Amino acid sequence: MNIVEVIDEVIKICGDGVRIYTGNGHTTTKISAGMAFLAHGVIAGGRLHYELKKNLEDSSIKKLKTNIELLNKVGKLLKEEPELGRVMALRKHIYVDNLNVRKMVEDFGYLILKNVSKMGLPIDDICNVVERSNNLKKKTRIVEGTRTRVEPAEAELLLKSAELILCMVGLYHLLNGWNGHGSPINLADVRLIRPA
Repeated sequence: MNIVEVIDEVIKICGDGVRIYTGNGHTTTKISAGMAFLAHGVIAGGRLHYELKKNLEDSSIKKLKTNIELLNKVGKLLKEEPELGRVMALRKHIYVDNLNVRKMVEDFGYLILKNVSKMGLPIDDICNVVERSNNLKKKTRIVEGTRTRVEPAEAELLLKSAELILCMVGLYHLLNGWNGHGSPINLADVRLIRPA
């Protein structure tokens, strides 16, 4: 799944109110940040392994400004055909009217990531919770019939259900005033039962 498809899934579950997301690796690359915003208006904020100190060249900014209509069309196309996000992410050059639109989307994503990095959001804390969630996902296997190995066709569904349970636990704790140690995404005081 590419980031446009992921955001599609999130919007189906959470509604159109989603405006920002965070993550590691391929979910917060420059191209992913650009595609997520153009397709859905969702801002990427991520823990990056590189510094965002360089400013975009004036020529790149000018190209973005003069071709904003083209970028909007790319966003509309990605929204209508989310699978094209994979093509956009895997190619280095995609030309339309002699313009490398892939590079323009990447530059746009860089501007988003750079501006979000200046906001002081607790992105590291959030990313640490996500990284640790693999252990928490194993604990939620009780709900999934204690299966640790699954058929490839079911793997994505089980992963999503474990993540959904973790999100529900986090929301439960936040809504009830979490004052425990560490992250509110914590199974310490939650009993998981499997329906009969």
